[in-house]
Amino acid sequence: MFMPRTSPGRVLSTTAAIALTITTFSAAPAFAQKAGTSGQTLLSAQLVGSMPAPASPLIAGVNPGGAPWVNGPSPVRVRLDGRITVVVRGLVIPAPPGTNTNPVPSVVATLVCGNMVQSSTKPFALDMAGNGQTTDMISVPPKCDAPAVLIQPAPNRMVYIASTVRPVEPVRP
Repeated sequence: MFMPRTSPGRVLSTTAAIALTITTFSAAPAFAQKAGTSGQTLLSAQLVGSMPAPASPLIAGVNPGGAPWVNGPSPVRVRLDGRITVVVRGLVIPAPPGTNTNPVPSVVATLVCGNMVQSSTKPFALDMAGNGQTTDMISVPPKCDAPAVLIQPAPNRMVYIASTVRPVEPVRP
């Protein structure tokens, strides 16, 4: 009969050996699952420039900007562990051809869960063409229903100029 040994001459009891084996094999999946959840995605979406109300909705008590905003492909990803990556491309107020500019020098990305503002990134710069990006850590609640991200001017968080929420389509007769 095989008797596991802890060191030369010491015999590990069968009960202790079984308990150690069960603990080892049952703990490993728990650690693997916990480690695996950190990279899971809560939200992966594209930003859309805001339109003056009522075309863009009030989101978590935050109004859309007072001017129409447009942008190019601008992906957002929020992970369950709080990692957020935002790439903003061409976020500008449309003007006569060739004169589109961005009047907002810095913005924050704000997570909204269940129509409540949760957490924001540190301010990050947008250039005159409306380009910028950030990778940051934010607080993500254990439960986040209907997640959305708002792009807000850093000094004025009472409005948003882009979001992952699509503007309301006008009803056509």
